[in-house]
Amino acid sequence: MVKKLLKNNVTLLVQQMKGCKSASIGFYFTVGSRLEKEGEYGISHFTEHMLFKGTSTLTTHQIACTFDRMGAYVNAFTEREDVCLYSTLPASNKNLKTALGMMCAMASDCTFPQNEFEMERNVVLSEISAVLDDDEESAIDCLAASLWHDGDLGRTITGTAEDVLAITREQMAVWYAKYFVHGELTVAAAGNIDEDILVSELEKLPMHQKPLNYPYECRFEKNNVWHPGVNLVKADFNRVQVFMMFPYKMPLDEKKYYTLSVFNSLAGDTMSSRLFESLREQSGLCYTVYSFFTIYEDEAFWGAYASCEKDKAVQVVQKLLDEIEKLKSSPIMLQEINDSIEHICGEETLASQDSEYIMKRLERNHLMGFTNWESDAIIKKVASVTHEEIHSLVDELFDYSKRNVLVYGASLNSRQKKEILCLTKETQSK
Repeated sequence: MVKKLLKNNVTLLVQQMKGCKSASIGFYFTVGSRLEKEGEYGISHFTEHMLFKGTSTLTTHQIACTFDRMGAYVNAFTEREDVCLYSTLPASNKNLKTALGMMCAMASDCTFPQNEFEMERNVVLSEISAVLDDDEESAIDCLAASLWHDGDLGRTITGTAEDVLAITREQMAVWYAKYFVHGELTVAAAGNIDEDILVSELEKLPMHQKPLNYPYECRFEKNNVWHPGVNLVKADFNRVQVFMMFPYKMPLDEKKYYTLSVFNSLAGDTMSSRLFESLREQSGLCYTVYSFFTIYEDEAFWGAYASCEKDKAVQVVQKLLDEIEKLKSSPIMLQEINDSIEHICGEETLASQDSEYIMKRLERNHLMGFTNWESDAIIKKVASVTHEEIHSLVDELFDYSKRNVLVYGASLNSRQKKEILCLTKETQSK
């Protein structure tokens, strides 16, 4: 892996994949919903949409046709801590120069035509409406608010419809210039790729903000306070979404990250995991059940999730509580840990041929200050996770006084609510 600071302060991360027939490039802008203040909510996401809507020399149609002609895939996404514009393309120097030229223009020369601005506003409003119609997506937004209330991690990434309707073209132009054209920018690239072409094209970009020293310097205000408790939230859906969340102490070093990955795999991330076997295979209580973890600059958490019919809500809550208690109080067998390690190592071997996966991992490892970048080194790191480290993590993670439970969706009757509150109160005292 090569890491360079270019003369215009753009950080370049490159991982060569010889023999790979694709190349992936990601422009990571240090901007997201965490940076937005009142009157700006949703502007990062709206601006991300407008990256595709024309520059001083390119129309929306020309941008689309150029990528389509190459057989390339181009997209973008907005998170709470960054915006990413990325493309995966058939590997050739010609395609690489073409894609970089387009992406550099989108990153520095957007003009926000008024007609395109208003049409895309409607697209964003449609996206917000679609999220409100999706029970799992709506539940995730509710979960963020439940965990952090008024903190910057508690807000939705898109903003509300009212927020988006209030954003002006002039306001967006200022935001774009500050955070996209001149803000901190990291470009990650992986695949069969010519590093000299990358440097040559990227150094045509304007001067950018000098990058921070990750993970020791922070980009965002530390204004988030974790809120434990039990929240029963009614929403106009037929199903119920159940979350059980536990905060994890930051900072998260490389060893702890892979230990958490191994634990998460055996807990709920595979077909043979504890949660999947118990709630779906052995009980038939739900179709969707899994565990996951999320890491921000200054916050991290692990959670269990299940979606079920409302008449099974109490049983699902009971089963999740039971399985978490077993993880907490009973030794995890060495065979489970070894199986989980083998699973992650196998996934990593398969992903080592995926240029888009490698590109996104470059950025993650860069932000977290990790030192292992190559697949072989990561596999060794995962394989070194010990039985003792897993149990130490479990002891640290499962503090019931910090647990947040969210039951979201279809209206529950008074008996169900009472039973859920009683069940969670019983485990709270353990």
